[in-house]
Amino acid sequence: MNDWESHCRRCGECCFEKLIEEDGTIFYTSTACRFLDLSSRECRVYHKRFKMGEGCIKLTPEIVKSVRWLPPDCGYVKFLNRGPRK
Repeated sequence: MNDWESHCRRCGECCFEKLIEEDGTIFYTSTACRFLDLSSRECRVYHKRFKMGEGCIKLTPEIVKSVRWLPPDCGYVKFLNRGPRK
């Protein structure tokens, strides 16, 4: 795991389907990716998740800054919102 990925809380929230209305309203569903283990909240195919064709998105800092569907308590969101360290 690289330093960026260490900010992930392993909540699995990004692995659940979301419906986004035209007005930008986001509805979170209870439908998870078929590879998400609902007990551990870990991906069963993590090492090859981008090759599986399930729509898994690599959450880079640029992506995290541009999407609105990640929860505010997402580890990546919190890391980017805390600002530069002094």
